[in-house]
Amino acid sequence: MKKRNLIYGVLVMLFAFVLNSCKEDCPTCQDPRNPDCENYDPCFGKDTINTIFKVRPGDRGFGPPEEWCDLIACDTFNASSVRFDIPDGNPENSTYEWQIGSEAETRKSEGFEVDFSDYLRDNGWETWIPITLTIRTPMNECLKSEEETVKTVTRELFFTEEQIAGLFLGTTDTEEVYVGSLNNNPDSEIKFIQKSSGTFRGYTAPIYLMTGLPDIDTLAFPTKCNWFEGCESFRQIRGKYLTYKSCMEDVSYYLSESNNLFSPDRTKLELVLNFDPPEGRKQFNFRGTLVQ
Repeated sequence: MKKRNLIYGVLVMLFAFVLNSCKEDCPTCQDPRNPDCENYDPCFGKDTINTIFKVRPGDRGFGPPEEWCDLIACDTFNASSVRFDIPDGNPENSTYEWQIGSEAETRKSEGFEVDFSDYLRDNGWETWIPITLTIRTPMNECLKSEEETVKTVTRELFFTEEQIAGLFLGTTDTEEVYVGSLNNNPDSEIKFIQKSSGTFRGYTAPIYLMTGLPDIDTLAFPTKCNWFEGCESFRQIRGKYLTYKSCMEDVSYYLSESNNLFSPDRTKLELVLNFDPPEGRKQFNFRGTLVQ
């Protein structure tokens, strides 16, 4: 029994020594946002007011996009309806006042949708509309100066009838080809082809193809059926193929999700494609440059 107690005492002393050593030599929690960390700062990221308000294509009476259907920021619109939302991360007692173009009255909501159809009909597309947001915040212990209590920012939204994110929209008059590679295989040569005429294995244009993907001869996007749930902006389309197992299955190879992002000048294209064949999910990340 004495021997067992001696061993137990040695183990306790050793454990205490290790803990004491780790306080000085071992990595510690260094996240200023985490209250459990030694360097926790309750004002971290709260000393200034965020003025980057959010805009996206409006819902036009339909339900908003699901959380997975998140779009990158873009101030160019080829639709007349716009959804506005306040910036993230500001104090709960901040208030917001919006000046939308030349409207006579300002708006004070945290989120709302505006249909610019009448303005665009009367003034034409290819035009800029200024949006000004004023944020008022009572002074608190985190704000670094009185200037942060009233912040005003103006951004101009551009409305155009041009379609940059032309994928699946059939807006091109000639064949377009993007050539690039997969992120995990820079030596691969992948082509993304938009065809506005002709056929592919019995399916008529407009049709969108990819060649060079691993284990896939030629991929065709399933555009000929009730297939898509998603969202889009001037530069981006992302969504899910609801009927991929029964629609164009012979050429779409279980394609289930896509995220398609064009550069502002349309010369660059990024695609993230998810496939769900019986053997398990596959993902391909493609980056290409317009060559034709």
